[in-house]
Amino acid sequence: MKRPAGLKLSFSLLLLLLPVLAFPQKASLTILHTNDTHGHLLPFSYPDADAGSDIAQIGARKNIGGIARRAALVKRLRKELSQKGTPVWLVDAGDITEGTPFSTEYRGEADVAAMNAASYDYSTLGNHEFNASLANLKKLLTFFRYPVLCANAVESSGRPLTQASDIKNIGPLKIGIFGLVTRDAASYPAAKEGVTISDEIETSQLMARALRPRADIVIALSHAGEKVDERIAAAVSGIDVIIGGHSHSRIPSGELIPHSGPSKASEVNGTIIVQAHQWGGELGRLDLFFDKDKSGTWHISNYRARLILINSDIPEDSAVAAVVARYWTPIASRYGEFIGRATADFVARGDDLAQYNLVADAIRETFKTDIELENLGGIRAELAEGKITFEDMVNLDPFKNTVITFSINGSRLKEILSKNQPAVSGIEYRKVKGRLTKATVHGEDIKADRIYTGATNSYFAAMAMKGIAIKDTGQQRINVVMDYIRRKGTVKPAYDGRRIIIR
Repeated sequence: MKRPAGLKLSFSLLLLLLPVLAFPQKASLTILHTNDTHGHLLPFSYPDADAGSDIAQIGARKNIGGIARRAALVKRLRKELSQKGTPVWLVDAGDITEGTPFSTEYRGEADVAAMNAASYDYSTLGNHEFNASLANLKKLLTFFRYPVLCANAVESSGRPLTQASDIKNIGPLKIGIFGLVTRDAASYPAAKEGVTISDEIETSQLMARALRPRADIVIALSHAGEKVDERIAAAVSGIDVIIGGHSHSRIPSGELIPHSGPSKASEVNGTIIVQAHQWGGELGRLDLFFDKDKSGTWHISNYRARLILINSDIPEDSAVAAVVARYWTPIASRYGEFIGRATADFVARGDDLAQYNLVADAIRETFKTDIELENLGGIRAELAEGKITFEDMVNLDPFKNTVITFSINGSRLKEILSKNQPAVSGIEYRKVKGRLTKATVHGEDIKADRIYTGATNSYFAAMAMKGIAIKDTGQQRINVVMDYIRRKGTVKPAYDGRRIIIR
């Protein structure tokens, strides 16, 4: 039987149109992300902050965060987006530990248990996961019920510490994801026991080359800090997205690092960088939209990045709240112990760091030294006006650093002030555009050959005082500061211009 001519023509036309009808293909993915949560499983509040600071830009600063609220929000977003056909990943960019009593008591176990219950999809390691022994880190890794990715941490045996990368199908496309930890982790106890931390950029280049033949889109989960992430994005064009941590950067709308070469209106021509500040006070949300062009290549056609405040309007997920309570209830009364009172918030005002000044003054007075030095980053939280509890002090100083005493000549002291720019007690100094223009001890210019007695913490001593004779007192810094506050009863923040840095 002869086929009608019209039917033959229509069939031929359909064959011609098929390539046009097939393209462009589209897909989407929403990535919800956290970083640097540092043991903050419960809601928390910030003291007041400078108007220009990241904290001041947050919509609310009282009673925010909490992983049970975060889990409830994630569950709601997963449901809403699944109805639109959009898959959702929940990922963390490292430093889940060290910052609250949960970390002090449970060494990360409580954090992982809560994150398991919140249904995370991926994590990478942060440097503070290396704070304890290598055995403790390996034990912690066995608790995760989802992949922990870290491509640049390798044991001395040559065996990767964790899985380096993964590839997952998202509808019609394949997405490759790998993890990175900052090279700073090499100086932490677990790494010193036999873990090599490779260069972040070199590792990223290797991972991009390895994943690109097998994946349409490549994502890095990076605990390397915003500045290093920007360098990675500029050096490695094969990475589409970097979800960051370590620098505690608040990047509300994301950052795009352009790639070289011609721009295309239908593509995002660069690497997208996102980061969600710290402590889980906000949840990062990155919506990615993908197109497949006529050549069969997938690319990101558009994206939207934002930060969602986790406030008391969000109800807690009961299952996650129960996990948190299981760890908090046995220790709550002990961490509620009254230590003293603060007459006002201990916060930063420019270069005046009241929380550091408190620690430095307490140690100098206790050990009756001429000076005291504290590295920046060693005090992890500010103190709010009112009652000070043991929990507040652990949040302020979650580390187990001991107090170190030493003697130092004026010449070396000025070198340390200029190079390290520490918080101080007994000293006033000013550094202007890289040059030390003022340096005094108790109002007198520092003399090069004079010997000064000093104190600091064990971390800073190991980092900055090589070649200087030191004595470890064996007394933990946090205990010394708590005893000082107990003696005083009430402490007042000092804003006295003792440290001024003009860049």
